[in-house]
Amino acid sequence: MRSDMMLKHVSALSPGAATTALRHSTTVASSSNATCSLMRSSQAGRSLQQKFYENRILDRYTSQEPKKVTLRQLVLFGRQLTEDKLIASANYVRTELPVRLAHRISDFQYLPYIAGTNPHLQMVYDLYWRAFDEFRKFPVVKTLDDNRRFCDNVKKNLLEHSQVIPQLGMGVAECADLVAPDEIDRFMGQMLISRISRRTLGEQHLVLSEQFDDDLRGHLGLRPEESFAQLGRAPKGFATQRIGIVRADCNVARVVHECAQRAAGIYEDAYHLPPGSAPQVLVEGHVDATFMCIPAHVSYIVHELLRNSMAHVIGRYAHRLDSKAPVEGPLFPPIRVTVCASHSDIVVRVSDEGGGISSELLPFIWSFTHPLKAKHLHNFHAIHRMEARVDEADVVPPLVSFGFGLPMSRVYARYWGGNVDVHSLPGYGVDAYVQMPRLGNVVENITARRSY
Repeated sequence: MRSDMMLKHVSALSPGAATTALRHSTTVASSSNATCSLMRSSQAGRSLQQKFYENRILDRYTSQEPKKVTLRQLVLFGRQLTEDKLIASANYVRTELPVRLAHRISDFQYLPYIAGTNPHLQMVYDLYWRAFDEFRKFPVVKTLDDNRRFCDNVKKNLLEHSQVIPQLGMGVAECADLVAPDEIDRFMGQMLISRISRRTLGEQHLVLSEQFDDDLRGHLGLRPEESFAQLGRAPKGFATQRIGIVRADCNVARVVHECAQRAAGIYEDAYHLPPGSAPQVLVEGHVDATFMCIPAHVSYIVHELLRNSMAHVIGRYAHRLDSKAPVEGPLFPPIRVTVCASHSDIVVRVSDEGGGISSELLPFIWSFTHPLKAKHLHNFHAIHRMEARVDEADVVPPLVSFGFGLPMSRVYARYWGGNVDVHSLPGYGVDAYVQMPRLGNVVENITARRSY
């Protein structure tokens, strides 16, 4: 099948170049049984130089398994963070990112021909190959100054890859009628969970590095504008107590309240409602329960579920907004959130009275590309970047539907061994359940090998 991918890339060239490239690739395939892939990019209206890469370069990395981590390992590593541990973290990320990227690049190469030629999917392929090439060639990090340069490279790639979700969305929307939905859904699941894993490693190291430098600056008495240029190494014995983007004692109820406030503001602004009149969110159960997590991941899940509940409740009772007759009590029935905690797990139930999910749509709520949902993916044409976070209303219109939120929430939950499920009560409402491991001892749920 890789030879099909090679022919697909050749077809993107001009006729003369395609003939030459095809003749060259046929010779390589017959003589060494190696195949090549073309990297092409049109970022900012300019193409990178088109060239073939021997797949043996990629094979060297796809033959390796990712070195998976747990949240507990991230927390324990960050505590008593020394210069040597920070540099070890940099080199782990430096060597691990190319492995994870290589497996996803390989997934692209096994896409059906018609999907592989899609310009949006090809753009993501090109971004991944360029990042893979940069990280595999980055020299070993030996000093704090090396680490700062490495961090600059990570930041650049994170910014560039904020285009990935919109490009994937547009690409699969255009392939929805051409490729089996199950195949595209599996592809999207692999792409997104791997993307979360890479961003987790990159962002964790960036935050650890920033915290280390901040504490070192304070230890040395340097002002913010003063440079570290004269500092080759940290003073002997210097260490800091930071754990990066992970929270060891995240309070679930507090996350729910924060997400509820944000979601209420969105709908009160959209429907010109008085402050405080959006559906009330009542939190009950084990409200003091805490667990180990990355708060940004949990916030995305909870916010998405509350946003869906509020939208359906307001839609079902919208007639009350226009009614001249006085309404006793709140305009809308409340949304109830129940938190349950065992020794090893946290379960959150979100219950609403929004009327339930239509029987026509219910079987496909977890799909990215079913025809009933794919039309929403075309809304990605209106945005340039998206990171699947709750705090990006400046670039992602909060009321625009992408048909993306529920599947992405499940991807976030499953990354750390959890799950999201939805039960519809026809004519009444929805109960959504989020289950998450509590102790941080579950390894990343990422798949190296192609599973479809």
